[in-house]
Amino acid sequence: MKSFNIYLFSFVLSVILIGCKSQSLETSAPFDIVEKTYFYWVGGQKGTQGTTITFKGKTTSTNISFSKVYFQNHEYDVSPEFNSYGFTIQGNFAKFRERENVMHKDPAEEYGNKPATQDKKIPFDIEDDEAILLYSVNGLEGYHKITGIKQLDKVYMP
Repeated sequence: MKSFNIYLFSFVLSVILIGCKSQSLETSAPFDIVEKTYFYWVGGQKGTQGTTITFKGKTTSTNISFSKVYFQNHEYDVSPEFNSYGFTIQGNFAKFRERENVMHKDPAEEYGNKPATQDKKIPFDIEDDEAILLYSVNGLEGYHKITGIKQLDKVYMP
């Protein structure tokens, strides 16, 4: 019985290890990034701010898609646009002023207060001018590290 448990444990462990997909960063990707910029923006209402990141590039693959960018400890959903010159990927992160909590000596008056939320940490350790782009070609996912992203001037929106 003891040897059966060892065999079962070994089998389950090997299935888990074989089934896991490793997350390796690609040094060569089926596309080239030719322009990489980001800027911070401030909205007209108090506490409204965010970041916009943009990549422009070229690819020869017709079955490529882009889904996420990890940049400055935030995860961005991206909206890629393809044209005859290549592609443009843009992602936005927005932070809005949160509702202030009511502090009162009567706990019933504090009903509706929400606890503070902590920012999620992205699964990569990267510098402030680096990003990780999640892409897929024919259904196979890959991660590409982009370095040297240029910061543009802050934009003030009304």
